[in-house]
Amino acid sequence: MEGFIKFSSEDFNAKQIFECGQCFRWNATSENSYIGVANGRVIKVSQIDDDIIFENTDQNEFDSMWNDYFDLKKDYKTAKRMLSDGGVMDKAISFGGGIRILKQDPWETLLSFIISSNNNIPRIKKIIETLCQLFGNPISAFSDTYYTFPEPSALYGIEKGDLAPLSAGYRDEYLIDAIKKVNSGEINLSAIYDLDYTSLKSELLKIKGVGPKVADCIALFGFGKEEAFPVDVWVRRVLHTLYNKEYTASEAAEFAKQNFGKHAGIAQQYLFYYMRENASLLNA
Repeated sequence: MEGFIKFSSEDFNAKQIFECGQCFRWNATSENSYIGVANGRVIKVSQIDDDIIFENTDQNEFDSMWNDYFDLKKDYKTAKRMLSDGGVMDKAISFGGGIRILKQDPWETLLSFIISSNNNIPRIKKIIETLCQLFGNPISAFSDTYYTFPEPSALYGIEKGDLAPLSAGYRDEYLIDAIKKVNSGEINLSAIYDLDYTSLKSELLKIKGVGPKVADCIALFGFGKEEAFPVDVWVRRVLHTLYNKEYTASEAAEFAKQNFGKHAGIAQQYLFYYMRENASLLNA
């Protein structure tokens, strides 16, 4: 599909969105231009100041698919005002205020964040890309070949040896468990989509390799549960550094609930990105 759509927003920063750790199938082609595969499509996003160009789409597809995917209907200015605290959060918002929470496919998000556990972003991206090349469908776009994320049925009956090319290590077992449970209907991703956050998280925790942090990532990025606040050692260090208090995982989650409420997931991304890009602060 040829064509492009132009969109303007002060609350959209391509680099921040695609490099804040929420997604793994977007790659920079230049300083402010990225190509990604999502929803079985390939799209290019380029930005000049507040103007964003979406290439390889048309108005109908943009309205029916990308508007939601990029969360363009959400009023992020209001969310920022609600999160503003006159201190730490204001600094994080000022630094990474162009982040938007992508509305990603639940199935892709489930497997992607299982792969992400105790892993680094370059390796996560490589594993996911290999999975797509092996089991996804090819798409031609921008004079290159890309691959869709494989549907559950494409992975039905898969065994550990089939996943060897991924070099995912112990995560193979977790991927196979997720694939089996989704294909059997034991975990019905469509049926659980509209569950409340707590109930959804309980369902996700039934899958091997999905602990509280991974479940929160899946809930936030794959199911749009913005009250989710993924907590790992890094996030606890962020809170300790910025708020001068040691937090256990449960205490961090409660802190987020009390201070950030329904926008906890957005707050987590602002804080995480702010500290990751200013890592020297951790040693201050």
